[in-house]
Amino acid sequence: MATVWTDSIRDDIPRIEEFILETIHSENSELDEMCRYVVESGGKRVRPIVCLLSHLALGGQDRERAIHIGSAFEIVHSATLIHDDINDGGELRRGRRTLHREYTLTKAIVAGDFMLTRGYKALGNLPEEAMQVIANAASAMSEGEFTQQDFERVATVTEADYFKIINGKTAVLINAAAMAGAFLVTKDHDKLSVIDQYSSKIGLAFQIIDDMLDITGSKKTGKRVGIDMTEGKPTLPVIYAMQDPKHGDEIRSLFTDRDITPEEVERSLELIKETDALARCQRKAEELADEAVSIIRALPESPYRESLEGLALYIVRRDM
Repeated sequence: MATVWTDSIRDDIPRIEEFILETIHSENSELDEMCRYVVESGGKRVRPIVCLLSHLALGGQDRERAIHIGSAFEIVHSATLIHDDINDGGELRRGRRTLHREYTLTKAIVAGDFMLTRGYKALGNLPEEAMQVIANAASAMSEGEFTQQDFERVATVTEADYFKIINGKTAVLINAAAMAGAFLVTKDHDKLSVIDQYSSKIGLAFQIIDDMLDITGSKKTGKRVGIDMTEGKPTLPVIYAMQDPKHGDEIRSLFTDRDITPEEVERSLELIKETDALARCQRKAEELADEAVSIIRALPESPYRESLEGLALYIVRRDM
């Protein structure tokens, strides 16, 4: 495997950034500034990368089109984060003030809608099968948000509930990006199934690690900790921690408290760290990544397949 898993697409990554900025550009200077504020605040670009790599690993040659489609998914994802932050009353995103706090609520809503429109438009004329995947993903994302709210501050939330939530909120868009890149190349059911299974697993692993970082923090991004506990979001570390024989009762009490204080949030994080919840989450994410690697090896050997293997492993080791 290459020393750096992105080696096979090193020259393509700058083009991803260029296309994203080109697509979200607005002649209105403030709207343009707001959109740039969102997309330039960071992000791993997993969606455009997995779209491009899936396309190339299946023998695709149209790098530019795959970049356009994958970047469109990244724009849609960024737009959904704007709306998520508004729904959650979020204050920070990737170490910076959320868009509606930095500007205004009404302008942030418009900016989110603008980016959604630009993102979907950039998807262009895709094969019918790819459009169906995208439509299903959009529906699943909305349903995932409602499912998550159903389980906020609910102490009986299960691991199965959690995976249902994150499949709709995170994994489905990563999966859709990978499948869109694949559909540009082939209609072969077996090959498409490989990409489908692989991308679903790395999408789940990605969110598990994100939820762990809400407990531990990120060395690279300075991610603010405790946001999920503050908002009562049912994450896997919390679910596992509530099962702990020593600290589970107190963690459940804190998780269900709608008036939880910053001091209590800090207390809950320390308690979670004293349980085996983070270790269990890491093992679960690594299991998913290992399964993804095994699945993708059904494709012919190539630098792009190796990069997909490396992406799976990177996802579970990032920012720790």
